[in-house]
This record gives sequence, structure tokens and C-alpha cells, in this order.
Amino acid sequence: MTRFQIRQKLFKACLMAQSAAMEAFKVQQANVNSSTTILRATVVGLGTASTLLALGAISPSAFAATIVGTELVLSVDVSGSVSSSEFNLQKQGYANAFRNSTIQDQIANVPGGIAVTLSYWSSNAEQSLPWYLITDATSANLFADAIENTTRPFSGSTGISNAINYAVNLINTNDYDGTRKVIDVSGDGTENVTSTANLRTTRDNAVQSGIIINGLPILTGGSSLGNYYRDNVIGGDGSFYIAANDFTDFGNAVTQKIGREIKPEQPVPEPITMLGSLVAGGVGIVLHRKKKQKDTANV
Repeated sequence: MTRFQIRQKLFKACLMAQSAAMEAFKVQQANVNSSTTILRATVVGLGTASTLLALGAISPSAFAATIVGTELVLSVDVSGSVSSSEFNLQKQGYANAFRNSTIQDQIANVPGGIAVTLSYWSSNAEQSLPWYLITDATSANLFADAIENTTRPFSGSTGISNAINYAVNLINTNDYDGTRKVIDVSGDGTENVTSTANLRTTRDNAVQSGIIINGLPILTGGSSLGNYYRDNVIGGDGSFYIAANDFTDFGNAVTQKIGREIKPEQPVPEPITMLGSLVAGGVGIVLHRKKKQKDTANV
């Protein structure tokens, strides 16, 4: 069971206890059979606490999110328009960026470091690497090595909307809590799985949830793709795109882009806590949870 799943179970348990306590309070206020209802609330609280203790889930380390400066999803186009050599250029570009000494120094100056994962997408998307916590040159090099060892999972159409939805879910269900939450979308074409209007809606929903989307359009089909990314893909506070003229220019563009996405001056957020009082005998738990909802992307 992941820490996210444990946090979700604890949250639901606390809501049950809170609901029972509210029921007792309302009846007490009405002075109608309050003692029976209070007893029922106490039993629910005890049952909830006992269940959690039996699961061994009260240890803070079991469900506390790791605080980082930035959560970053690298969302990389592997659609049919991307040849095998172009795929390798993209992969090598990301690996080289994380081996870049300037990038590594920037990461080392971020309080808590950054959490990063890699997602390949075409018509659909998949998580191609698990989440990595990067705090120094050693961990950055390990992530670069992992990128180099990935293989192309599929090819297909250009589903930018599906890619964003999938990346949002990766952020919402991980075990990190960052000051900034960023999706880094790179690609060489326009949305052709759904529609541009649907893409904008997907983008807007992600931004409204507090996520920043940046873009790296690869201009093999002309400079208009940069405008397309500007108008339909990127969004959020401080969002931007950096264009690569072609795949051979991709490595330089991605290094610049990741450098801008790392913000060492950003403060580490304070842990967010929720106190779930369970009424019986002073039983209580402190739930340190990420303010996110699991919204699995059906892509």
C-alpha cells in the first residue's frame, strides 16, 4: 500500500469520525436522546481508531508526504511523427540536461530538492520511470542514467490532452508535496486525438488545480507550432515555452527549459496537517496529507 493510499484511508476514517461527532452535536443541541447518539459517535470513533491502529497506519512516516521544491513531470512525445533517431535525440537531450553541472547546482540549491518522473505519450500515455527525488549531482546522474535506459513503448497519434490528464494524475497521486507543480510537455505536432477546444479545457482544468504547464514545441513542421503551444498548451503562473528548431536542437532547448523550471528561491511549504479527533478517551491522530485528489486518467 502506497503512502498516498494510506493517506486516503486515514482521511476517509477521519471524515467518518467527524460525521458521527456532528450527528451527536446536532442531537444534543435539540436535546433529543443525545446520550445514545453520543455513545454511537464514541463507538464509531473507537472503531475507527482501533482499525487504524490494527493496520499500523498511525506512524507519521507511513503517510507523510515528502516536501520538495518542485514536482516535475517530463511529458515526452513519441507519436508516429517521431522517428527512432528523433526519439533517441529527445531521450539523450533530457539525460544530458540532468547531467549538466549548472542544472545540478541549481537543484542542490532547492530546499528539499525536486521530485521528477518521465511519461512517454502518443495517443495515450504511460509512466515510463517512477518518481525520483533529486537533491544533488549523484541523484541527478542516476535519473539521467534511468532516462537513457528507457525504451519507446509505442507510437500513434498526437494526444496532448491525454498526456496532460495523465501527468496531472501522476502529480495528484505521488508521495511528494512541492511548492510548484509543473508539467513539461514536449512535442512536434498539434492535438489530433480529441480537439483543440478539448485540449484547452484540459489545460485550464490543470491550471485551476494549481499546476503549471510549460512547453517545448519542436518546430519541424514550421514556426506556427510555437504559437499553438502558447495558445493551447501552456498555462499557469509564470508558464512559458522554449522552441527547438528541430530535433538536433532539442538538447539545448531542454537544458534551458529545465533550468528555468527550477526555482531555488522558492520557500519550502509548511507541512499541511489535519487533526482528526476521535472523541473516545482523548484518542486522536494527526493526519499530514497532501491536498490532492486521486483522479485516475483513463487514457
